Order: sequence, then structure tokens, then C-alpha cells
Amino acid sequence: MTESGQLVEKRSRRRVLLAPVTVSPTKPLTPSHLKVLLSMDMLHRATAAFADVTHVYHPLAHAGSRQVAGFWEYLDRCHPGLDHEACTEERIGDLYAEFQRGERVPFAALEPVVRRVEAGWRHPASARLLNLWEGHYRTLGMRDPLFGRSGPDPMPAAELIELLVRNDLCIDGRPFGAPVYLDATPAGLPLRMVVGADGHANYLVSTLCELVPQLADHDHVVLAHDPEIRADYRTVAHVLTALGVEVSRIEFPRVPLDGVIKSARHGGWRGYTVGALAEPLVREVGVPAFALGFRLYLLAGLGRTARDSFSVRQFRRWVHRASRLLAEHGGRSGGATEVTLSSLAGHSPYVHPYRLATTLLSRDTDRDVVATLLDVLVAPTEPAATRSAA
Repeated sequence: MTESGQLVEKRSRRRVLLAPVTVSPTKPLTPSHLKVLLSMDMLHRATAAFADVTHVYHPLAHAGSRQVAGFWEYLDRCHPGLDHEACTEERIGDLYAEFQRGERVPFAALEPVVRRVEAGWRHPASARLLNLWEGHYRTLGMRDPLFGRSGPDPMPAAELIELLVRNDLCIDGRPFGAPVYLDATPAGLPLRMVVGADGHANYLVSTLCELVPQLADHDHVVLAHDPEIRADYRTVAHVLTALGVEVSRIEFPRVPLDGVIKSARHGGWRGYTVGALAEPLVREVGVPAFALGFRLYLLAGLGRTARDSFSVRQFRRWVHRASRLLAEHGGRSGGATEVTLSSLAGHSPYVHPYRLATTLLSRDTDRDVVATLLDVLVAPTEPAATRSAA
């Protein structure tokens, strides 16, 4: 193919922006968090075979929100002598649950923290968690262990609101001492407050500040979230569509632990953290089998609905199944990666992770296709990080 032909081919590739809901570093990574993160990691790896993919993910994107800034204010007020570097993931998670049980403080108490966040500060407890998570991401075979530590800065919230007002996507009540609302009523959705009358913005503002500046360089956005925030993400999808980009949403239901579905902020995750699950199994089967088995269990084992609780016994079975898959097919070059993965996508601009998992496990799948999928899913990749931590 000529050089000019190569340029045409490259430019014809779809430009896909992946935007999973962010897990803020205030608690341990749980199976519910990992169902989203690992599924989108699979989607990224597979889709990158035939499209240009950008993964937008900044763990501290919502640091100015009440959930994060409030926790940081609580730590400094109630645990001023805490040795953050000595804290385990579980210890920080326990403190976060303690914070959630406490009384809600007014925004005036949080405002100094929010202003420090805007200047680039992050609390040492969350910095400690991010370092621990980097180790987890390596154990889990994430394509970018420094996930979310580099990339373009978000746009200022004031500029975002001005843009949304100009496009009839926002009602700005600030001149009257009133809240700011996203307006998706033309799509049959209710107004959604995103900035309170006290001036405190919620996570939807920081989400849009991350995404909107990158829309011009992409033609499709994939939003990933859990059902509990479906209404919010339908509103986000409406806003992004109105700004001129195609949008898809993928929902990943939370994984029950001991028969209960609840947020990690309320605890209940002990024994189900990455460290607790990895320690015995990595010694038995190695990192690649553990990482692949985790993905397959969350997607194929628990399925789309995740009605069954996470079972350590079943998880072990899936990890050993992954080990056998790698022993039989790993290291074999399947070839024709772009053709194989684009055919799995069909008419979609991306490969759905559920289809990827079921194809890999199907007895009807050609051995060369299995080898190709394994090459994509477990290949060691460590690209430049996608956002630098402040």
C-alpha cells in the first residue's frame, strides 16, 4: 500500500472515547468496581485493534465533590495524626465508612478543601490508595498500571456552564443565588441539579469537564456505569449527543457480596479486596491466569445481571479455568487480529466485553481465534499514562 494509502486507512479508523464512571480513591477496590474497570480494559484492548481509542479516567476527577472533599476534611479534623503511609487499603476504607456514618457538614467547612483541590492538592490518604491501586492494576494485568495519571487538563467549570447555556443544555441560576441545572427535558428527562445554591458542584460537572474538551477529536463516546446512576448518565449522554458526538451507554450491575448489594462506602467488602483474593491464587497460577480468570468470572461467571453473590470458591474455579486456557492456547499467534476483532464488533464501533468473553469461552470458537483473543487480553502493555496526578 502506498504511503498516501496508509494515511487514508489510518484516518478512516473510528475514534472512540471510553469514559467509565470513576472510582475515587477513598475505599478499597471491590468486585463491583472491578467489573467496570476490567470490562472496559477488555473493551479498550479489543477495540484498539481496529479503532483509535482514548480512555478517559482520572481517579481524582471528583476530588472537589462532597464524597471526596468531605472525607478529606473529616480525616484532617478527626484523625490529624494519622500515619497515611502505614495505612492499608482496608484501614482507609474503614475510615471512609466511619465518615459516611457521621454528620454532614456544610459546604462552608468543605470550601477550603475544595479550593486546595482546585490548586492541585490531593490528600495523602488518597495518594496512598493510588499507589496501592497501581500494584493491584499490575496484578490484574491492566493495560495501564498508572491508570489515570496523565492526559489533558479538564476545562474550567465556569467555561463548561457557559458552553452548556449557549447550547440550551443548562439553566444557570447563579445570578439569582439559585442552583445550576442540566436541562435534558427535550429528551423527557428531569432537570438535574449540578451546582447547589451554595456554589458546590457535584460529580456530573467534573465528569463533563473531563469529557467535553475531547469531543472534537472523537466521533463516538462509550459511557460505562452501574444502574444506580442510570438517570444521571442518560442526562450526560443527552448533553454529549447535543454537542455533536455519538454516544453509547453500557451498564454493569453491582456485584452482590454475601447476598447484599451496597456501596463500598458502607463496608462489607472485607475478604473481597484484590489483595485478599490475589495472595493465594497468584502463587498457585501466576499473574496472567489470575488476571484473565478475574475478567472471565465477573463477565461470564456472574453474567450480565450479577444476581449471584461473589463466591470465592467459584472465583478460584474460573482462575484455574483461565490457567488451562492459557496453557492450551497462550503464546500461539492467532493472526489477523484486526479482522477478528472488528468482526466481533459487527456494526458497533467497539467490541462489547460480554461478547468478547463468551466468544473466548465458546466451544465453537476456532482455536486460532481463541489464540488471537488471548493475545489481545493478556498481552503486557504499559503505555504512557493517560493523566498526570496533581
